[in-house]
Amino acid sequence: MNIPCVEAAFGALGDIVRAPGREIGPDAVEKADVLLVRSVTSVGEELLRDSAVQFVGSATIGTDHVDQDYLEAAGIPFAHAPASNADSVADYVVAALLQVAQARGVSLRGRTVGIVGCGNIGSRLARRLPALGLTVLQNDPPRAKAVDGPHTFVSLGTVLDRADIVTCHVPITTEGPHPTRHLLDAAALDRLSGDAWVVNTARGAVVDNEALLTALREDRIGGAVLDVWEGEPTPDPALVEAVDVATPHIAGYAYDGKVRGTTMLYEALCEYLGVEQTWNAKTVLQPEAPDVLRCQAPDPRLPRTDWLDHLAQQAYDLRADDARMRAYLDQVPDERGDYFRHLRATYPTRREMQIQAVLGTGVPPAYRPAVTDGLTVPCV
Repeated sequence: MNIPCVEAAFGALGDIVRAPGREIGPDAVEKADVLLVRSVTSVGEELLRDSAVQFVGSATIGTDHVDQDYLEAAGIPFAHAPASNADSVADYVVAALLQVAQARGVSLRGRTVGIVGCGNIGSRLARRLPALGLTVLQNDPPRAKAVDGPHTFVSLGTVLDRADIVTCHVPITTEGPHPTRHLLDAAALDRLSGDAWVVNTARGAVVDNEALLTALREDRIGGAVLDVWEGEPTPDPALVEAVDVATPHIAGYAYDGKVRGTTMLYEALCEYLGVEQTWNAKTVLQPEAPDVLRCQAPDPRLPRTDWLDHLAQQAYDLRADDARMRAYLDQVPDERGDYFRHLRATYPTRREMQIQAVLGTGVPPAYRPAVTDGLTVPCV
């Protein structure tokens, strides 16, 4: 169970028993009163039918691994952590776009990004990306329908026809008026311009991975950033090799977001039990040594994209995550799944960009909006 501060938060409420998420089965929860999980544990009747579980919490923003209809029918309260890691994922996308732009020797300024799914993560990106010089198109049919009056949402077709970058932030659904499985399929990818980039930090199946690999191999799109994959924990090695940035489903893994998730479950459980909250995460999230988290402004003679990329690397070294994932290709096929899981289970502590700070005297005035509003790194 990769949930931080569990003992500190829940220890006063009962005995804590940790178990690897993928190994939690009926025997493990038979006598448990409370079950806390992340997304790798499927929660439903098969797991809980003969258990004593009275409360389920998932320290994640997504809920597709939880059968909420069953929990409701069984009278088992459920809590999760919407928006807890939204800033972490937004940091990832910003860092990835700068990394790809720097590697390709191009600027983000003047490009158009289509944000598909404008909930907690997408809305944050919609606020941050203009500071990097990007024009933003927002696509979210359910939210567009809910708006009473004029709005700025556009169709997916408009995004595909006009965007230089498409970044996905939708839940995975297969039914209803707006299913998202293979939302970006072969036909959708064909509508993109030949130099467009695709970014997916949502769920692997939102993008048809086979179609994406074909499009990359045939140079029908310009590049891709993938944190999520079809077939996890054994994504197609050829696709891992083909994309510009590859990571093992860790975009939302910043420590701050994880602790927020723990906090949200703790508050929900205390409310359910009718007990007073005695644990507070604020002291955990405060930097112990602020100087360690202070970024240095890069050489002002660097081109704007390079300057911002160098600064972003100090706040979040995405290249290190990519390098660790690339080692997946060196594993023998039978061990790749274990390696992918190992990367997630042993992910190093990473803080959100907003916790960092950069000496304001080293930031060119023209770059300040990109730093404070785009990267959300304050200048001090």
